[in-house]
Amino acid sequence: MHLINRTFQTLAISLFVIPLNTYADSWSCSQSNDVREVHIERATSSPAPCLVVYKKPTEGVEDQTLWSANNDDSYCEEKAQGLVAKLESAGWVCAETIRDETNTDGDADTNNDESAIPAPPVLQ
Repeated sequence: MHLINRTFQTLAISLFVIPLNTYADSWSCSQSNDVREVHIERATSSPAPCLVVYKKPTEGVEDQTLWSANNDDSYCEEKAQGLVAKLESAGWVCAETIRDETNTDGDADTNNDESAIPAPPVLQ
């Protein structure tokens, strides 16, 4: 219980010191010694196209792309938040995490090949 209170305190303090070029489109969930992560990845600063990626870093499982959208601005957010809610209802403790998209020069990182994602396939 103390760990949960400490987590919420840290999150509350972080909200006041987060730079404007960060975004909260990822969650980290834990249960016992296991960790699950849910990330919304975008190729651009636009809401779409996007991918919802599910990670199990403590289990040695390959990352899974669960959903993708080309045009719908809210699709990935709804799917990611739904997955987080499902994990929480199964007893996982989840917290929103912040990913900083800043390079070492302090400028927004707009040309980072590691964060670039391919456009989702077009369904016919």
